[in-house]
Amino acid sequence: MQTHMFEHRGYEITVQPGQNAYGAWQASVSVRHGDSPVAELRLETIQPEWLTQAEAVRDGIEWGRRFIDRKLEESHHLI
Repeated sequence: MQTHMFEHRGYEITVQPGQNAYGAWQASVSVRHGDSPVAELRLETIQPEWLTQAEAVRDGIEWGRRFIDRKLEESHHLI
């Protein structure tokens, strides 16, 4: 499967789509800042199941962006 890489607010989001045993598409997502991994997970979509690879990639990108935005907002409140 093709790996998709995106940058958001200085972080790198890597999305690796794949199909589960039932044929539904899911995404493995990795978020990095520089050389340091911040989060790695496999999105376990219950509903809806993604019917296409493009939908799974979009979901992974959206998840990564929300994660980064929350992380930066939390660190802003600590200052």
